[in-house]
Amino acid sequence: MKDARFTPEVLEDITSRVLRGMGAPESSAKTVARSLVLSNLVGHDSHGVIRLVEYSGWVQGGQIIPGAVPTIAWKDQATASIDGEWGWGQMASALATQTVIEGAREFGTATAVLSRTNHVGRLGEYVDSIAQAGMMGIAFCNTGGEVVAPFGGIKKVLGTNPFAWSVPGVDGYNLVLDFSTAVVAAGKVVLAAMNDEEIEPGALIDKDGNPSTRAKDLEEGGALLAFGGHKGSGLSVLIDAAAGMLSGNMPATISKSGFGNGTVIIAVDIARFVPLDFFREITRQFAGAIHEAGVPGTSSVAMPGEIEAKMKVSRLSEGIFVTAGVQQNILNVAATYGVLVPEFSNS
Repeated sequence: MKDARFTPEVLEDITSRVLRGMGAPESSAKTVARSLVLSNLVGHDSHGVIRLVEYSGWVQGGQIIPGAVPTIAWKDQATASIDGEWGWGQMASALATQTVIEGAREFGTATAVLSRTNHVGRLGEYVDSIAQAGMMGIAFCNTGGEVVAPFGGIKKVLGTNPFAWSVPGVDGYNLVLDFSTAVVAAGKVVLAAMNDEEIEPGALIDKDGNPSTRAKDLEEGGALLAFGGHKGSGLSVLIDAAAGMLSGNMPATISKSGFGNGTVIIAVDIARFVPLDFFREITRQFAGAIHEAGVPGTSSVAMPGEIEAKMKVSRLSEGIFVTAGVQQNILNVAATYGVLVPEFSNS
């Protein structure tokens, strides 16, 4: 087996088959597979098909109920509660996204809170869908596992607690900001450890609180650090409190559950404030000014979401690169459920 490139269609088919092997209904398997491969397409491999390894463990442990279907627990004007039923987080998030888009069209803004929801995937996917609808999207979630030390500390207390924000864009992409409040997403560290790689300085401390670049130190008792010192740490605390308590997931250090994403998704109808065409035109001018802020003759300055859009075009053309290590891990998972993946074993 060797490193290889695969079309998104092939990866989606593989991923869907493995998910069905885990017990997911066909519709759920297709939705989750599409979401995971989309993360690979836009360059966020930590949230891509490698997640099958983690999901398998959760299915085996009873955390994910593969046949569960999310429902709208209640809806009151511009607010809604989505019950993930401890099924696939991507299914609950898709339902929440559609719910807030419809709510914002009626009320100007809408908010959905997701409870009993497993890993939702990449938040940027959902706010991007909201932007596609001509709206501003905001999403944030707390994560059940304690992996981040607060500013000034060395003990793991916080989750990676990501935040995403979007507005409609121009030239084929929306402006999408999506980041973990840790210096680096935990999934990227897990992926680096799997490939025996190091991570950037300033993102990790070992179990004794010493700075480290060794990815495996995280699983051996170390902790991630929040980005931007006290600023990222403060944002993470607010997400843990707000998303954790509104959803019932609770802050990670309180629940001690080790899993679940308490998630808040918000949509705002831009046309209630300014004409959408006007917003897009000013955004286009603004993007031009941002691009021109770089060194003349270079393309070093990008708008939020632009790099992902370019990566998607590239990978649609050239295929998605999957290392031999990742292929082997997915093959191991597939074998657990009697699923054959000749596409990997022949690469």
